[in-house]
Amino acid sequence: MIRSMTGIGIVSESFDDSSINIEIKSVNHRYLDISFRMPNLLNIWEKDFRDLVKKEIKRGKVNVSIYFENFGRLFSNVGVDIELAEHYYNALKKLSSELRLPNEVTVIDFLSMKGVFELKEAEPDDNLKNFLLENLNKAVASLNSMKQAEGKHLAEDIEERLNILNDLIDNIDKSKHLIMEKHREKLEENINKIFADKRDLLNEKRVEFEITQFSDRVDITEEIVRFKSHLSKFYNTLKEAPPVGKKLDFILQELNREANTVSSKNNLSELSENIIEIKTQIEKIREQVQNIE
Repeated sequence: MIRSMTGIGIVSESFDDSSINIEIKSVNHRYLDISFRMPNLLNIWEKDFRDLVKKEIKRGKVNVSIYFENFGRLFSNVGVDIELAEHYYNALKKLSSELRLPNEVTVIDFLSMKGVFELKEAEPDDNLKNFLLENLNKAVASLNSMKQAEGKHLAEDIEERLNILNDLIDNIDKSKHLIMEKHREKLEENINKIFADKRDLLNEKRVEFEITQFSDRVDITEEIVRFKSHLSKFYNTLKEAPPVGKKLDFILQELNREANTVSSKNNLSELSENIIEIKTQIEKIREQVQNIE
């Protein structure tokens, strides 16, 4: 069953003292384009995240966001260089003694002393990696579930339009002999006008042969057969597993090509509306196909 390219999947879980939110969004795109927004510390696992998404999603512009609450508590700690602090303190005591200054050193003073305090980032471990992969997979599943539901609605709408196309081409098929007859009548009428007083100069067998040849060229039987074949392919492709969007778009191009040829050969005003409606329905289906993965 077809899937839409548009959807969102969100997962929120706790890991140690932090809450982790994973959000994956997908919109229409000609190809598969995946981007990530997450803490720099996780970039070492981007390929693993990307491979997981590529396995489950084949087409669309996909944005993956990973957010942490209490990120600093999870990945950061503050180191203190006690030895260096002692050197600072002893130097300050010496300065205070020699210059006879009051000795009022506090802990706050050490904050401005270079190297005493150092913010260290912890390396993420495999437990976190496996946790993120598991929950990213859940987010992708949630996204695909939404895309599947939307795809069902798209398929229902498209199938209705395919049924309309089938009825329209059947109606043209029933009248195709009238197109040939009218072309033949028009051609014979033109010949009679040109050779009104010189009919004896014509080779009647040759004239009949040329008329028959012309009638074959304006026959739309082959176009109708191909049109119906493309319709059948389209129906069947809708039932295939994703990705099918590009394939459906190609079939639509073929349907439109046959419709244009039928239009160029048509000479019956009563069938013109049918052909216009066929082109209209093809264009509406094309708009829907742009949303299909």
